[in-house]
Order: sequence, then C-alpha cells, then structure tokens
Amino acid sequence: MRFLFLPFIWLGRLLHWIRLGVLNLLTLLVLAAIIIGLIGYFTQKTISVPDKAVLWLEPQGSLVYSRSNTWENHLLQKIHPSQNTILLRHLVESIDHAAKDPHIRVLALDLSKFNGGSLTQLLSVAHALQDFRAQGKLIYAYAPEYSNGNYVLAAQANEVFLPPLGMALVTPFSDHHLYFKGLLEKIGVTVAAFRQGKYKSAVEPLTRTDMSAAAQEENRAWLTTWWQSYEQAISKGRGIPAGDIQNYATQLPQLLQQYQGDAAQLAVSQKLVTQLGDAEDFRNAVAKVMGEKPKKLHTISYRRYYQSFAKHEHEHGPEIAVVPIDGMLVPGNNEEQGVVASGPTVRQLDRLRHDDEVKAVILQVNSPGGDVNAANAIRRAVVRLREAGKPVVVSMGTLGASGAYWLSTGADRIYAEPTTIAADIGVFVLFPDFSGLLKKLGIGYSGVSSVPDAPSISPYAPLSKSEQQAFQAVVNHIYGHFVDLVAKARHLPVAQVEKDSQGRAWSGVDAYHLGLVDGLGGMAEAEKAVARLAHLKNGHYQLDYLPRPEGESPFAQFHSWALASLAPSLPQGSETALSQARLLLNYSRPYGVFAYLPIDPKMP
Repeated sequence: MRFLFLPFIWLGRLLHWIRLGVLNLLTLLVLAAIIIGLIGYFTQKTISVPDKAVLWLEPQGSLVYSRSNTWENHLLQKIHPSQNTILLRHLVESIDHAAKDPHIRVLALDLSKFNGGSLTQLLSVAHALQDFRAQGKLIYAYAPEYSNGNYVLAAQANEVFLPPLGMALVTPFSDHHLYFKGLLEKIGVTVAAFRQGKYKSAVEPLTRTDMSAAAQEENRAWLTTWWQSYEQAISKGRGIPAGDIQNYATQLPQLLQQYQGDAAQLAVSQKLVTQLGDAEDFRNAVAKVMGEKPKKLHTISYRRYYQSFAKHEHEHGPEIAVVPIDGMLVPGNNEEQGVVASGPTVRQLDRLRHDDEVKAVILQVNSPGGDVNAANAIRRAVVRLREAGKPVVVSMGTLGASGAYWLSTGADRIYAEPTTIAADIGVFVLFPDFSGLLKKLGIGYSGVSSVPDAPSISPYAPLSKSEQQAFQAVVNHIYGHFVDLVAKARHLPVAQVEKDSQGRAWSGVDAYHLGLVDGLGGMAEAEKAVARLAHLKNGHYQLDYLPRPEGESPFAQFHSWALASLAPSLPQGSETALSQARLLLNYSRPYGVFAYLPIDPKMP
C-alpha cells in the first residue's frame, strides 16, 4: 500500500524544497536591500549646483515634522515608496536657500506624487514659496488634478498648469466622524465614558450616534480660522479676492453645471489655473522660460539641492537641541509609528541635561496628547532641564493639544502657529462593558473574590454605581490638577483657566488671545526666544535637530514595517482611524486616563 502514498511523499518533498528556495531568495533580497540602504545612507557626495538651474520640486509622499534617522527608516522608504515622507524642514530650507541663490532662477513645482500634509505644514511651504517669488524669481506648478492640499502650494506659482481633463477640487473645510454607539448596542457592547470638560468630545464616537452641540461649536471655531488662513494664502498667491475663492468652493456643483462639466476651463475662468497642459507641456514651458531645449534643461532636485548646502559634519560649540514630540503620548519604552513613548523621550531629555554643549532646548511639538502619566513624565523631564539652567521653549506645529499641552506647561515659553490646534484642557476614561455581548453568545461570567463583596472591576460585567462614581472622582481630580498646572505656568487665575478649559481645543490665534501661548509663530520665533533666554548671540550657536529617540525592539520595528506594508490594502483614509482606535484600545489597559484629541488634520 505504500506506493499509493508515494506521489504525496514526492509532492511534500517538492513543496519543502520550493519553500526553502523561496525563503532563501527572500533572505538574499532583504540582505541586498539592507546593503544598498546602508551604502546610500552612509555615502555622501559633494553636490554642485549647475549655473542657471531650475530647482525641481517633486515632493513624493506626505509632509512630516520628524522621522527616525536610522538605516531601518531609510530602508523602509527604499522598499516601500508609498511610505515616503517629506521632512518639512528640509523642503522649506531648500526653498528659502534657493530664493537667495544666484544659480537658481526658476522653481518647478511638480505635485503629481505629493500626498499632502496638515494645513499648518502646507502654509509653511506656501509662505516659503511666496518669499521665493518675492525675490523676482519664477515658479511654475503642475498637477494632474488639484485638491485642497496641493492647490494651496500651486496657488503661489506664476503659472499654474492643469491637464484639459483635470479638475481643481477646492472645497470648504469640514470635520466629520463615524459614530459607533448604535452598532455597539446591536452587538451587546456599551462604553462608559467618564470625562471632565464640556467640550471633551474624544469619547463621543463610542458614546453617541452624532456630534454633540458643544463639539460642533468647538470644531466650527477652529475650522473657520483654518479656512480664513487658507483663503488668505490662495488670495495672496493668485491675486484674487478671498470671497471669490469661497464662492468657488461653495458653488462648485452649480459652476460645473454652467460649464457643462468642463472643470479645467472652469478653473481657468476663475483664475485658479493659468495654463491647460499636461506634464510635457509643463516641462516645455519651464525650458522655454529658461531659454533651453527640454532635454538640455539644467535641473536639480530639492533633496540633492538640500545636500549641497546642508551641514553634515557636527561642529563643536554651543547648541540649541531640537527635540521632536511627534505623535500620541504613551507610557513605556516601545516607540512605533504614530506614538511618542515616554521612556525614550525622558531619557533623551535627561541626556541633554548633562550635555555641556547643549545650552537650551526647543520642543518641536506635534501631538494630540495621550496618556496623562506619559505627559507628566515628559513634563517633569522638561522641568529638570530648566532647573539645570537650560531654557526650554515649545514650538507647536499642527497639534499641541491635551497631554501635549500638559507637558508644554513645563517650558519657559510656548509658541503656536495661527492654525495650530492647541490647549484642549480636559481628561477622560473609557470603560467598555462586554456583558451584553457575552449574554448574546451564551457565555457566562462568574467567580469569587478573596474578600466578600469586594469590587471586581472587569469589562465582562457592568460597573456598579459606586464604581462609576469612583472613576468620575479620579477624572475630576486629574482635571483639577491639569487646570492648576496651566494656571501656575501661564500666571492666570484658576477661575479663568477653568472657564477657558472645559476640554475645548482652540486655534493658535484664540489660544494666544486667551494667554494660553506666549506668541504666534513657528520654529524661527521659538529659536529667537530660547536664544535670548540662554544669552546666545546670533551666529554663535547651532541648531541640532535630534531624530526621534530610539526605544523599540527589533520585533516592534518589524511589526511597524508589516503594518506599513499592509496599509495600501486598506481603504483610503481608514488607516488613521484604525490606527487611532488601536492605539487608544491598546494603551487604555488597565483603564488609563487620557488627555487626547482624536483628529486627522491631513489634507491630501
């Protein structure tokens, strides 16, 4: 009978050798990618800028404030181009440097592969483009289609190209969420939310079926600030009234009908676009203005251009260290995409305290907040820096909310951009109850305790009234502590802070008028302030931008790579929502207290 199984034995052996061959091939490919990544990372060449050159800006990916400066990060972008990121500082510095560079006459802005960023990030680039153009230099822009994100950059160009079948989809800003209370009730799950702050709406997607009136009021306020800033940037670039931009955005369906669906011609008539043409027409126009043939056009990419003037050698002398606080605040030591682990960040700040060359620190904050213990641990490290005689100034980017604002109160000064979403002084606790789901599934939950009638807090049983009151008492206490921190740090009456808090997120402009931040501006203003506090003269110190601190294990790195590889299979826009939900659920155990603002401010 054995001969009957021989075909299966041979098939098993064949599959075994195929499996080994595939695994060996994959191993070789990974090793080759690592070697190529290491060579590219550690090899630096001297780059010369051609005379009469075009700075060719073709940003690929999304804008970020910081990233890990490791070979793993470089390798990830090599093997997974869709995860490309554009370091905002490098892009802006390249444009600023080119504005004063006699070798650069024209800037070509190809937005075909640009994935956008937050409004605050986009406006930083738009302002740099405005300064470039103010030097009498030309900007040409092109994209196969425009949306809110890439158009605010294209609007700063002298000539804006759009294909004849393209569209400029400029729409009013909005803030919409999915609300899951109805779904959770259908499957027998309820979520108890304990919060302090009238406007603390982070819990609403799990506890309501729609947006509350308080959340609508809060969101409408900062959305109005955003839209006004957006309109002003486009109006300045295109030289058209802000009212015309709003009319285009709000009446777009009707306008498209009037132009019989010819979206490109509509954009031309509204002066949003100056030329109809494809990528080849765009390149030919750049070559023509330079007096060259397209094939002989001297161009240099912004990445190579940045390398041509950026300092790669570390110089000794007084330093202002720039520390990134970029992501959700979580306790522990495991850094991963989208989070700031308190352990590595605290160690990084403590090392700076003992570094004699570091005279001051800027915290580059872009965070929605997170776990209050993580926020407090980082805040205490900031206070230790100040006690050691090293001034600390916060520069808020897109977000400086909740726990991020908590830790910022430990600094000497706080600066925010006008469109920053700041403050959001409030806390909450989420407690899921799965008892209804267990009942639907026919699953019982029972047991005993070492002490009779002892509370047994579990997600598999409803909370008693006394347990609910206990959780609310904890939230009230931590909220009161938060308000006191702000009042002392900002030198404001507690009653005023209490009135302006209530878990409300304010735009940077409103936060400034309320005294919650010291000034409006970005890194430039923060640098000037911290240099003054440290008694450092201009030109006698250097900025040292530190990478995100290391703290994750090799397995955690692999996990992040795996998530990045799976991201393209998810529906567009779902990655952020799923990531936020996963982080909250993961770090809520055992029922952590959060000062957090769940928002995705990215504009594609």
